[in-house]
Amino acid sequence: MNLDFERLKELYGNNILLNYSDNIYEVVDNIKYLESLGFNNISEIIEYNPYIFIKSNDIFKEKINNLISSLDYIERLDEDISLWDTLNE
Repeated sequence: MNLDFERLKELYGNNILLNYSDNIYEVVDNIKYLESLGFNNISEIIEYNPYIFIKSNDIFKEKINNLISSLDYIERLDEDISLWDTLNE
């Protein structure tokens, strides 16, 4: 994964880079957490919402987990029956 820091600076100003520098351990831990969940578009997520990644890892996980649990998986499972195949893996 390659982060485009110039793009982040262009979109959000130099302050975002300073925040990332000051909170590098949180940023790395939060990226690792998304990777552990299987996200493939982390660079795009960071570009869309970079400030969430400077939160403490506990707060970040809580927010991500709440977001995931708030999604309507029942509707998705109802619409795409092939998702049920994952139960056999």
